[in-house]
Amino acid sequence: MCYGISIYLSEPDHLNKDWIQKAAENGFQYIFTSLHIPEEKGFSFVEKVKWLGKTAQHVHMEVMADVSPASLERLGLTFEELPVIKEWGISGVRMDYGFTAKQVAWLSHSLKIGLNASTMDEVQLSELLHEGLLANRSEAWHNFYPKPFTGISKESLKERNEMFHRFGIRTMGFVQGDDRLRGPLHEGLPTIEDHRNNHPLEAALELRALGTDKICIGDPNLTEDTVRGFSYLADDIVPLYVSFNDGYEHLLNSIHTNRMDPAKYVIRSVESRGLDAVYEQDSLSVETFDRGTITVDNKLYGRYAGELQICLEPLPASPKVNIAGYVKKESESLLNGIGSGQKYILLG
Repeated sequence: MCYGISIYLSEPDHLNKDWIQKAAENGFQYIFTSLHIPEEKGFSFVEKVKWLGKTAQHVHMEVMADVSPASLERLGLTFEELPVIKEWGISGVRMDYGFTAKQVAWLSHSLKIGLNASTMDEVQLSELLHEGLLANRSEAWHNFYPKPFTGISKESLKERNEMFHRFGIRTMGFVQGDDRLRGPLHEGLPTIEDHRNNHPLEAALELRALGTDKICIGDPNLTEDTVRGFSYLADDIVPLYVSFNDGYEHLLNSIHTNRMDPAKYVIRSVESRGLDAVYEQDSLSVETFDRGTITVDNKLYGRYAGELQICLEPLPASPKVNIAGYVKKESESLLNGIGSGQKYILLG
């Protein structure tokens, strides 16, 4: 899975540089920027674009720029001259509107192409391929939606992802940030409307489950905990912030894998069964293990002793099972993203 960030050229350079540096250090691989946002005025676009390209190259991130015929004018380029932006450090362009199928197909032989995944249908895509679009140099990028209740549905995104995959084209979707939200509305910038108030990590896991190949943060920043969480997602590890009871602190920062035959009610750690850990029976003061309870089987469970589990639903307590700790509320929503064979880490 590949993760990226959004950079807005009207933001102060020092904020953009800090965000790029932080993202690169945490495993993000690419940058999205738009060259035709109406409110971005009052500065030299050419200088800003060249600055962005150079800054990205220093941290080995590629840049994809959203372009329109109007943005070509602001860059002082004709369409035929557009490939020159590779020399500025720009890897590719997302063709939003105003270009013919022949133009887009021609440009795919010089630059990586981003198609509009949210609006393009199969007839239009077939026309592009007929004109010579290189599918292996193209990606389908969904829109983000600043205005509440205007984002697309999960079903729509999944259907469109499947359509592009049939033609060998990877897809990208946006999730909102959780720190500075982009103005003028400051309502988050997700692709899927139901993600607008979700944790960015939860939204990213669901986009992945819906067949999205690349995920981009729409807003211009993430909190330190969240950007750290994405560094684990970049390595295909789901980060869970937890608290452990006395005697179980040794489980902090341990990495586990959910079984390939995942249980319905619990996440079962593959690794814990091989640790030969023997736990004495703890006294229980509860009748139910709530969702997010981290348990270990004590010696009364025989050959299952030592197995670590995380409850996905409230379950009856058992004298054979000890409570090791709890998944913190901010991470509970990520439990649904730990499917068959998925790795996860228990963080303090």
